[in-house]
Amino acid sequence: MNLSFLPRYLHSFNRYKWLVLALITAGLGIGGVMALQIEPVPKYIATGSLRGNELTDSVSETTRQIINQGQQFSQPEELVGLLLADNVIQAVANNVNLSPVEVRDRLLLKLPSPETSGSLLVMYQDNNSERALQTASGLMEAMVQQSQLINTARLKGVVEQLNLRLAQARQELQGAQQNLEQYYGVDEAKRSQLQQQVTLKQERLTQIQTAVTEATTAQGEMISSLRIAESPQVAETKANQRFITTLALGAIAGLCLSALVILVLALVTNPLHYKAFRRQLLAAYKGRCPITGCDVEAALEVVRLDPNRLTRSSDIWNGLILRADIQRLFAAKQIAIEPGTLQVLLSPELGKTNYAKLAGRRLSVPEEEADQPNLDALDAHYRQCPWITDFTPKLEETNDLKSV
Repeated sequence: MNLSFLPRYLHSFNRYKWLVLALITAGLGIGGVMALQIEPVPKYIATGSLRGNELTDSVSETTRQIINQGQQFSQPEELVGLLLADNVIQAVANNVNLSPVEVRDRLLLKLPSPETSGSLLVMYQDNNSERALQTASGLMEAMVQQSQLINTARLKGVVEQLNLRLAQARQELQGAQQNLEQYYGVDEAKRSQLQQQVTLKQERLTQIQTAVTEATTAQGEMISSLRIAESPQVAETKANQRFITTLALGAIAGLCLSALVILVLALVTNPLHYKAFRRQLLAAYKGRCPITGCDVEAALEVVRLDPNRLTRSSDIWNGLILRADIQRLFAAKQIAIEPGTLQVLLSPELGKTNYAKLAGRRLSVPEEEADQPNLDALDAHYRQCPWITDFTPKLEETNDLKSV
């Protein structure tokens, strides 16, 4: 078969272009339906930023540790769970006449990173610019207040643990002192060991008392771990971007599907079309090669004179049935048919071989004028042969062809 894959594909594409158009239209339709199901992107977005609170050198170590702990977040979900609890979201939602679900769904958070210049970005989307600004401001203020409340609760827990440890340390010191007072032996080593235990218990008690004092002082120093670095600013968003993107994806999906369908059709239907076309050519040329006269059907191959042209199996005028070797030489532009006289022409290389005897032969054509080879297609092939330099004017098809 001389019809290469690309021409076959283009042939099928041209033949089934209505199917391509239908699939692209279907893809656009499905994309449009899906785009309508997507919730529209809010028109405005308010963006502000929070940063960690800066501490002075005078604050206690306990205060510093608790505030630093409140600045460590591994993911936005953890941040929302701690600083934007349900009661906080509910209070902000009530203030702007929205549901808590709406507020959560429209809230976006970006953790501190080089991309955000080390700031925690708070973004809120809404179709109303004033409400977007009001909600974003309310959320940021609530996060700062919630951070302080969390820090205070953590400090309270530290104080409670220290008080428990302080009571236990006092009991242990009293026990060590009683052991020393009740020892009446003469073993100096034993007495020295008991005295050392009293000293160690006293030192531990002193350390805990110092920590309690520091924690008590921290209660007056405790602040939020976060502060508002930049107040929210409102900007417009590209509200139709998702809709247009979904439509485009639908069209692309339709185009890809149509390309796949055409590929299948090119692989399946063209071989079937080739077989039907071959049968028609064999019948028109009476099972003989019109150049050599070979009548061995298995040795004959189809030549499409214009392989890029949409051809039905009944369009005998766009084909020849040639002996396999002649077919290959014809396809390689080593053999040509002069369109005016229908004489066989050979390249200089073939003129020195056993094929030289074919030179000057006239092409045998079918009796039916409609089945005779198209002169324009023969002329196009003739002019593509690089070894032909002296082109003769193309003669119009006449009734003389019947006598050739």
